[in-house]
Amino acid sequence: MDSKIFKAALPMAVAVLFTFPAYAQDPSDDNDDDIICEIGQLEVVSTQSNPVVKAAIEKARPVEPGSVPTPKFTIKTHNNKFMLTIGGEINPMLGYDIGNNLYSTDAGSSFVTGDIPVPALTGHKGDFFINALNGNIDFTVVGFGGTRDQVTGYVKVGTNGNDKPLTLKRAYISWRNVSAGLMTTLACDPYAAQPPTIDPQGPNGDINTASYQLRYVSPSYGGFRFAASIEKPSFYSANGIYRGKDYTSWYGRKVNADVDQLLPDIPMWIEYQKSEQNRVRFTAILRNFAYQDMVCQKRRNIFAWGTMLSGNFSFYQPLTFYFQAAYGKGIANYIQDLQGKPLSFTPSGDELGRMQANPMMGLVFGASYNATKKLQFNVVGSYARIWDVEPYATFQDAPVADANGQRVMSAGNANYRYGVYLAANCFYSFTSYLQMGIEYLYGRRETYGLGGANDSRIQTQIALTF
Repeated sequence: MDSKIFKAALPMAVAVLFTFPAYAQDPSDDNDDDIICEIGQLEVVSTQSNPVVKAAIEKARPVEPGSVPTPKFTIKTHNNKFMLTIGGEINPMLGYDIGNNLYSTDAGSSFVTGDIPVPALTGHKGDFFINALNGNIDFTVVGFGGTRDQVTGYVKVGTNGNDKPLTLKRAYISWRNVSAGLMTTLACDPYAAQPPTIDPQGPNGDINTASYQLRYVSPSYGGFRFAASIEKPSFYSANGIYRGKDYTSWYGRKVNADVDQLLPDIPMWIEYQKSEQNRVRFTAILRNFAYQDMVCQKRRNIFAWGTMLSGNFSFYQPLTFYFQAAYGKGIANYIQDLQGKPLSFTPSGDELGRMQANPMMGLVFGASYNATKKLQFNVVGSYARIWDVEPYATFQDAPVADANGQRVMSAGNANYRYGVYLAANCFYSFTSYLQMGIEYLYGRRETYGLGGANDSRIQTQIALTF
């Protein structure tokens, strides 16, 4: 491609960002079909007003929970062989935790029920916060837009809700029906991972994570589609540290049995879509976990799997229902409440040196009602559960004390057992780029031996997208 195009693209992009507020003040901007400006071979157009540009850009961008809305402007050549958008969102939040101090944990602005302190610390049963660390910026590049050979690239960077440094969240390329790079796992059903929440994470039982992958998604054949991918596995207990109920007597030390993982995860799905608001999908996940048996001095493998039924339906146009039901063994890093917890594979209580894949489940049910084009109401309930992990010690020493200093019999008593998540919110869009929302959240985390604890959160946001 002509290098002059690239040299001109960057300053034009900056100019667009600085002129955006003035342009956006015109309430008729969504209907303006005119080219905003031209510089040599490049022109800046309103994305929504050009059907070819809109289709090409939306095809290049991910459909996933928490995605950045389609940018308002596109930089392109006259013949559409090159397109570029720079979009983003600024999403300051204000809220109050009641009953616990979840915000002060590592969860930060995400309402992670699996991180609710159990029991609630005396003197720490509430927390006020203002958070401006929920922002993202993304770049979409399209070549040969609107043709069969359209090739696209997408990059998204942003904050994690806790820290100021930017992190890479998405980076992938697509050609025809094949994509490769850092994407949301294929096991996630983005159309069923609804309704939207102010909470950056969303329902605790949702199947949603990011991974490095190579995927194929078929075209629609009379409403039927299928897809498959190979993904780099993530195992939070793959470091081989043995922490079973008898680990303190295992030669008086921790046993490091680290091994390499040689096989990818393989998610796949098939779906039928009758209409945009009526569809159903069946998903399967196949995976393998390798570990070192320190008793037999032998490398072993565990087969793990997961299944999910998901979809959405609507019998009255303003009202849409969403559902997900997932169950499997050894898929904790796919279920939001269990991510980061070393619970997919734990030491077997029956055979010393052996490990087992633990059964787990995630459920999500929600509904959205669009009262007007600008006002939306949402409600969602979710549940995540895991079995057979109570003897497994996640602490350094056993026995341990709980958060208030009370003695417990085993470190395994603090392990996650189940979590409940409820959210109700409403969003009002002042314009296509400015939205306000208010939300109530309730969460409960239950352990195997320490009981459970609740947290409620009331929060609001003002989101600016461009």
